[in-house]
Amino acid sequence: MNAMNWKNLMLGTMATALLAACGGGGGSNSSSPAYNVSGNSAFGNGSSGSSTGSGSGSGSTSTTNVTSNTAGSLILALSSSTVSASQPATITAVVKDAAGAPIAGALVQFSLSGAGSATLATLSPQSAITDVNGQAASTVTPASGATVGAAYVLAQADTSAGSLSAKQAFSVTATNVTLSPVSVSPSAINGYDTSLITINLTGASSTNPVTVSISSTCATSGKATISPTTLTMTGGSGTATYQDKGCGNTSGSGSVNDLISVQVAGTTQQQSKGLTVAAPVTQGIQFVSVDNATICLQGSGCPSVANVVFKTVDNTGVAQAGRPVVFSLTNQAATLGSTSGVTGADGTVSVAVAAKRTPSPVRVIAQVTTATGTLQTVSNNLTISGGLPVAGSTNNDNGITFAAAKYSLMYSWVGDYADLTLSLTDRWGAPAIDGTVVNLVSDGGTVVPAYCTTAGGTCSVKLLVSNPQPDTGRVHVVAYAYGQEAYTDTNGDGIHESNEPFDDVRAAVCLDRDESGTISSSTLCSASEFIVGDSTKLNSGDGVWNDGGSAFAQIQHTFIFSRTDLTPRLFQVSGGACTNTAVDAGYMTVTVPAKSSTYIDFCVRDGNTNGDAFQDPTTHYVGNPLPSGTTIAAASTVTGVTFAISNQPISLLANGVTMHRLTIANGTSSALTAGTGSLTFTFPAPGYPKSTSGATPPASITLDSILTIH
Repeated sequence: MNAMNWKNLMLGTMATALLAACGGGGGSNSSSPAYNVSGNSAFGNGSSGSSTGSGSGSGSTSTTNVTSNTAGSLILALSSSTVSASQPATITAVVKDAAGAPIAGALVQFSLSGAGSATLATLSPQSAITDVNGQAASTVTPASGATVGAAYVLAQADTSAGSLSAKQAFSVTATNVTLSPVSVSPSAINGYDTSLITINLTGASSTNPVTVSISSTCATSGKATISPTTLTMTGGSGTATYQDKGCGNTSGSGSVNDLISVQVAGTTQQQSKGLTVAAPVTQGIQFVSVDNATICLQGSGCPSVANVVFKTVDNTGVAQAGRPVVFSLTNQAATLGSTSGVTGADGTVSVAVAAKRTPSPVRVIAQVTTATGTLQTVSNNLTISGGLPVAGSTNNDNGITFAAAKYSLMYSWVGDYADLTLSLTDRWGAPAIDGTVVNLVSDGGTVVPAYCTTAGGTCSVKLLVSNPQPDTGRVHVVAYAYGQEAYTDTNGDGIHESNEPFDDVRAAVCLDRDESGTISSSTLCSASEFIVGDSTKLNSGDGVWNDGGSAFAQIQHTFIFSRTDLTPRLFQVSGGACTNTAVDAGYMTVTVPAKSSTYIDFCVRDGNTNGDAFQDPTTHYVGNPLPSGTTIAAASTVTGVTFAISNQPISLLANGVTMHRLTIANGTSSALTAGTGSLTFTFPAPGYPKSTSGATPPASITLDSILTIH
């Protein structure tokens, strides 16, 4: 056999193998694929040859072209050599290496060539990456308006070993159909109803199926559905169902004309039909939210405006757009930003509510009018509250209150503490606005933290026993916040007028260390006691009514760091008041007849004589008390005597000398045998880790033989 015959034999064998691999040859296939083998093969150069296998069946013919070189092979197959609008062709490219193994991840680019190919057909996609089987695919479809013609589809594959290319011819046949006007029944529907779309055309058959697409304006925006959206017609008539999904909502309270469009694929054949869709009936209006449930009075420095949101819905609960809504208030404590509004695409509408100057609850009323009447709802309660704390010239007019769990603490125990609660009130007696900052300054111990922020008009801190500790044992704490000067609202309009009297409070905050005055005293502050404010007006106002947080609401209290490491001292009482005269043996001697009782009044100070220069501003008793909670007990060697002591334990409110009555009773029928009695002062158990002196202070102190009893 000569070389030429051997080459022809091998090419024929290769074509037969490809034919078998691609499904050619005899059988009952629906198409008769033709295979075209060309290019340089592994067997050497030679002229191209062809081998065609055919199978019985009807329909279009599929074609395959195989190209091979040293880089491998490219098989290009068309599912049909004839392309129409109703029957696009699938293009499959298979890329293999020189050993015949599929190449995955290769880029394959598809294109058209031939005269007029750009207006004859389109490819989608125009490039693809091969899969694990070495395959990449595209689709060729007649271009819009194309009639008849032929062109090549080309495939170019790039591999690491080189490039491969192949091309295959195809023809385009015209789709000769005529689309009749579209009908919809009914032509007008209520909200959420359905309509039947009927499509009629000529030229479609089982051998020439035609694809028709159906769409509408509302379906595109999600306000309606069309099912199906694509029909493959082999006869003269087809139907689809239109379902409203709120299309009428787009026009407010009226109806819309939704344009339904029908298009025959691959042709210019198109028909449109309008469908009237009524807006759904408004079924309800709902309160949705309010961003600030509590708003503050005008001029208080916190948000005084709230935004209230409502929503209109139809009978399916779907939001309705374009609905006019009218607003009003349940009272006149606030103003509305607008008396009406229109719902947006999400069915909601909002209105601003601004507080005036009077605290009050208020609600917003929202109304929407329908064909059958008026629908109404109200918002949740809004609270107009929380003005600034009132700054008055006396404690009675002041809007800041200072309360402590106890006022007399134990000097000798580091960590003993008192809980301090600050209450702030506006001029209407309502809690001051949340978030008001109260600052505290002391000249002894530690205030933890040094400021607090109100919630519900109150906030709390602790006063801890710690260094520094004044020698006097008297610790002064001042609390202050920015507020509004008190005034007399003569006309009751909630607004200060220029002719209305007001408290021109001190323009400075001071810590009255020497306890020289009260909040209204003209001598309260000295330069050394100044903390904040106007240092040129330590004891006077600025002559202007101050609003919006430019005045100080302030209050001061005195706490005692009582000396439990020193012996308590007793003083005489005269005329119901404590004196500076210490008790003596004569004062503390009593005679108690049979079946009777008597008493001794005395005052108690701690052992710190440095505190004797001060007096409690309420009781005017001089000196420092024992710690709050201290108990006093009496005992005697005299038989038949019983004791009772008033005002003990020492009050939690004590911040000055305490007065007590010691009652001595003789329960016997005879005179008492002379003897003595003692007083024992037991201090609260602190439970703290150490004392200021380093030594453990006594738990109690007893004054032995302080009493003489007959």
